[in-house]
Amino acid sequence: MNRRSLLSLVAATGACAAFGVSAAEKKKPPVPSWLKASDRPPGLGVYLGAGCTGVGHLGEFEAWLGRKVDQMLEFIGWDVLEQSTAWGVNCWNKAAQAVVYSMPMLPPKAKGTLSDGVNGKFDDLFRKYAAILINSGYADAVIRIGWEFNANWYPWSATKDPQTWAEYWHRIAILLRETPGARFKFDWCPAAFGKGFSPERAYPGDDVVDFIGLDFYNMPIDSKAKTPEQRWKSRFDMHTGLRWHRDFAQSHRKRMSYPEWGTGPHKQYGGAVDDAYFIEQMAAWMTENKVAYHNYWNYKSKDLDTRLSNGSQPNAAAAFIKYFGANEHAHGKLRMSS
Repeated sequence: MNRRSLLSLVAATGACAAFGVSAAEKKKPPVPSWLKASDRPPGLGVYLGAGCTGVGHLGEFEAWLGRKVDQMLEFIGWDVLEQSTAWGVNCWNKAAQAVVYSMPMLPPKAKGTLSDGVNGKFDDLFRKYAAILINSGYADAVIRIGWEFNANWYPWSATKDPQTWAEYWHRIAILLRETPGARFKFDWCPAAFGKGFSPERAYPGDDVVDFIGLDFYNMPIDSKAKTPEQRWKSRFDMHTGLRWHRDFAQSHRKRMSYPEWGTGPHKQYGGAVDDAYFIEQMAAWMTENKVAYHNYWNYKSKDLDTRLSNGSQPNAAAAFIKYFGANEHAHGKLRMSS
């Protein structure tokens, strides 16, 4: 998802949220059940804003949904890496909340290259931040390195040099893993695209990848797809759609994840509004397949508004509560439409 302002947003929020947490205040965040065993149901998560902003909205979201979430999604700004500040980590630690952390690979504004990373220029930044996560109780965290790399809106795009990108991703994972006390898991996560660069060209290897993720939003890719059913099928069958995701994950014997997903209007591309069918089909897909966890993007960014809990998409919201809320198992085993 093209959110060029996201890194600057989390950096600004991070600077505000970088307060200290005393030893007495620190809590050990829970290890999600889906991370303990592969036969557990998919972990339900959400994005509600960076750091303490997300913490502040969490209680309201859980009251709306009627259940606790299993994990949250968070983003680490490059300036946070450079300054070795605990920013959002402190916020989530105080709330004793499990988190999936999204970690950047390069600084903004072309201030570093993939080759710089391979040659070790940023090694100390990753080592120091790994220690922060471990000391803050997040030794078991899932880390999503260099997300949406098959696009061109982040500085770590793999499209021009996938081999160097994969080598650098592998290096970061090893650096993080070898930090004393680390038990991190790593998520390799492209974005769902209708065409273009094939992300498998930048796969860093089964030895460092624990989950194969996909950021999947309900946006139009086929102008002829008018109905919810047609839109779903076009996204399911597209270049890096759900079918590709399942087949690639199976070929590497990895569990799938959806670190970001959602439905709602996009400023540039349009997109479905209040599409309950999309929610139902995603629930069925996760039931039928080996999905480790997923995070709904319940947030309004500059280009995308996929919020459900504010009443702007009542039918989609009702479907989300039905299939992911407190009574999610009362509806029997869902089947995805073919």
